[in-house]
Amino acid sequence: MQNTRSASVENSLCVDDLAANTIDILIIGARGEDILAKEARSGMLPIQVLETSSCPEALQYLRTYEVALILVDLQNPEIDGVGTMKAIRKNLKYKKIPTIFLTTADKDDGSLYRENQFEVVDYIFKPFRPEILHSKINAFVEMAIKSRQLKAQKDVIQSSRRRERDLQLAAIEVESLKRYRSLADAIPHIVWKAHADGTVDYFNKVWSDYTGMSSERSMGSAWQNAIYRGDKKKLLQSWMLSTSTHQAFEVECRLRRSDGEMRWFWIQATPELDQESEIVAWLITGTDIHDRKQTEAKMIEAEKMAISANLAKTHFLANMSHEIRTPLNAILGFAELILNPAQTEEERIYSVSTIRRSGHHLLKIIDEILDISKVEAGHLEIESIQLNLIAMLSQLKSLLNVQALSKNLHLEFIFESSIPEFIFTDPNRLRQILLNMIGNAIKFTSKGSVQVHLEWQESQKPGEGTLSFRICDTGVGIDAAQAERLFQPFMQVDSSTTRKFGGTGLGLALSRQFAEAMNGTVSLESSQPNKGSTFLCKIKTRCANNVKMESSLIEKHTEINRPFTDRDHHILAGVKILVVDDAPDNQVLISRFLKSAGAEVELAGNGVQAVEMAMNGDHKIVLMDIQMPQLDGYEATAMLRHQGYKQPIIALTAHAFKEERDRCISVGCTDHLTKPIDRHVLIEQIAKLVKSQISENVL
Repeated sequence: MQNTRSASVENSLCVDDLAANTIDILIIGARGEDILAKEARSGMLPIQVLETSSCPEALQYLRTYEVALILVDLQNPEIDGVGTMKAIRKNLKYKKIPTIFLTTADKDDGSLYRENQFEVVDYIFKPFRPEILHSKINAFVEMAIKSRQLKAQKDVIQSSRRRERDLQLAAIEVESLKRYRSLADAIPHIVWKAHADGTVDYFNKVWSDYTGMSSERSMGSAWQNAIYRGDKKKLLQSWMLSTSTHQAFEVECRLRRSDGEMRWFWIQATPELDQESEIVAWLITGTDIHDRKQTEAKMIEAEKMAISANLAKTHFLANMSHEIRTPLNAILGFAELILNPAQTEEERIYSVSTIRRSGHHLLKIIDEILDISKVEAGHLEIESIQLNLIAMLSQLKSLLNVQALSKNLHLEFIFESSIPEFIFTDPNRLRQILLNMIGNAIKFTSKGSVQVHLEWQESQKPGEGTLSFRICDTGVGIDAAQAERLFQPFMQVDSSTTRKFGGTGLGLALSRQFAEAMNGTVSLESSQPNKGSTFLCKIKTRCANNVKMESSLIEKHTEINRPFTDRDHHILAGVKILVVDDAPDNQVLISRFLKSAGAEVELAGNGVQAVEMAMNGDHKIVLMDIQMPQLDGYEATAMLRHQGYKQPIIALTAHAFKEERDRCISVGCTDHLTKPIDRHVLIEQIAKLVKSQISENVL
């Protein structure tokens, strides 16, 4: 027979200072050291393993220890696992202990069903993976720990109530002996004494201080005026019932404070009986529990919000999986088609365009997720810089008109008043709001038109005013009952909307958050199912006093997916560039971008090589990846600047947050570009820096 404990397993899994929280598990017919592999013990919760191959010893363990989980090896020849479990389950006290059978039987073996009579929780089939078994054990151990915590909390509450009852008895004694009434005035509880019929003849000082009612004004039944009307009936009914049963009662109700505030009190009333067990008086105490009630209410509300948020995010993740996989499917599929030598040139161009469009769609999804995470974390930052509003609106119309024309929709910008050409605002956020709102209108409209009505309302202070964008469509519309869900993150009107139109459900939520951060708002002004919707965006902004006012939109054509031009082939001619990136694919891609513009390119695979090559070379520009092995981009840039390197360094990183840009600039980078790299932006930025260098050298 084995020892009552497996010392080696216990010593490796238990810690002395956690002994009070150690959970006992019983292993029948197997060795703990065999089941609980050493390499996985570090992740285990604190347990004590009890081992046996004897049925009587197993029963003795159950009587001695508070066993939280039983593991039974059905194939051990030394013990009848099924027979042992029958003996254990005969005792109702052990009937509900979770049990895991360790067996080599096939999952479809009908013999397994006979163990169901023992209410088996689970099976582990041999040979098993230790990490799976440890995960299951941890789950049951965690439940047992939480049960202990709940029991401890219950004991604390019961102890608190016992203390309150002791206080009540002390108050009875105080009232019986009038010389101790000063003690009743000193305790931080309301104490009053009533006759058998409920008329009160004594209140302590705490009552008067709290309610503002003197003892004289509170005598008889006048004290009931301090009870909240909605709770008075409950209090009096409990009192009447206790009068008939001669039992104490307790009830929670609200009492009006002298300043009018209602606070929750725990009222406890105990009858004072004579020798014939008849009630002669009532001693009542009131304990302020308002803070506890508020905490409970907040916890309940927080739990509801957490459940709601988890459900919303679960739906969001399912939707996000669909949104990401859809363009990925196009990217992978059309990339495979390009490899087919039988494809025509026209088919290849279409495949490449589809891959690029799908990639931009994925980038938009990632940007929205990053934006909503910044909003929820409270890290959203808003800029206020001068923007050519008319030019931006013209570009937006050109961009969105492509989407509208593909659906035979008429997109129109209508000026309801003159609009300032330049305003001070956050250009990126305003553009994102309008892209989301107008794009939504186009997406949910299958026929008709989308109109954007613009209006400028100047405030009393010159140069300040409100810019309004009213987006009207003839689309599917929204039911009034579902309208409130529109602006909640991760939500769309219903799942069918996601299936039919796609989208992450973040656009409108982000638009409202951005608008509110810019002292504005986004709202649904009106909507009718199958007739269309009108959304309103208002932004408070300012403009210069002498700014030009425009009454119509100047049409400008935005170049989308601009191809290579002759100018691109020569713009960087003779410019030597050091490209630092640890990813070979990125090295090839960026090199081809630069060489197509005439540049000479050298490559470095990490920060150490970058520092050496830059200091010993004659490069005009360094393109520095940030996350690299050995020496990252931050350290490499700082080291170059410390050694006196003067040439421009452009940081290339997949991190798009403003904090990342600020950090890159702070360590010495000249500029910051985010991945995926836009070919035109990269080439133009390098050309601009080279031109600036030439100008400085001439001067």
